[in-house]
Amino acid sequence: MEGPKKAKLSQRAAERLLDMIAEEHRYETGGKLPNENELSELLGVSRTTLREAISFLVAQGVLEIRRGKGTFVARELPRFPVDMTALTDLRSRTRARDLFEMRLIFEPATVALACQRASDEELDQIRRKAERMEQIAAAGGDWPAADQDFHLSIIRASHNEYMRRLYPIINDAVSEIMQISENQKHMQETAVADNRLIVDFLLRRDDVGARYAMSIHMKHLIQTLRV
Repeated sequence: MEGPKKAKLSQRAAERLLDMIAEEHRYETGGKLPNENELSELLGVSRTTLREAISFLVAQGVLEIRRGKGTFVARELPRFPVDMTALTDLRSRTRARDLFEMRLIFEPATVALACQRASDEELDQIRRKAERMEQIAAAGGDWPAADQDFHLSIIRASHNEYMRRLYPIINDAVSEIMQISENQKHMQETAVADNRLIVDFLLRRDDVGARYAMSIHMKHLIQTLRV
């Protein structure tokens, strides 16, 4: 029961935040939003729920996250209606296979772009994210969140704006499936091993190898999650 309830809270938070921007003009286009603590208190939701709402609005082109600076309202809001039902629909387990098949198409291409476009600094950051994920996993911490951070760093290093926008909504939905998996230990071990291989190819800027490694990783997840 927690999944649908959490999704509904995220949807309501996203709707409320959108109203503050588009209807009430509390936050102007191009302007910075309050920090996470202040905004979660204002909306009456947890920071986790707030992050999901923000991720959705980022994917819809309403918000922008600028690394080291915060979350900003887009300089130009989308002209099409924002579909809030996507936030809940994507969390249906019956759509899990479709989501992973999308990732199977999406992420190998993204990691190949990262090999070609990432700066040396960005590649080093990806390596550090992978190492941090391993450390958190070994300590019994929230390794799925660290793993998501690792994948997000690859998306950013691809320097493709639309890939960056699409990733959060797909990733949040996949996260719901990962949380209820009965194969957590095996999934963790698989992710650690696969991430090492992905990083190895990235550091060598081997886009063919990196694409293959990411494809294998996605297939491993599909098999482990049995979706």
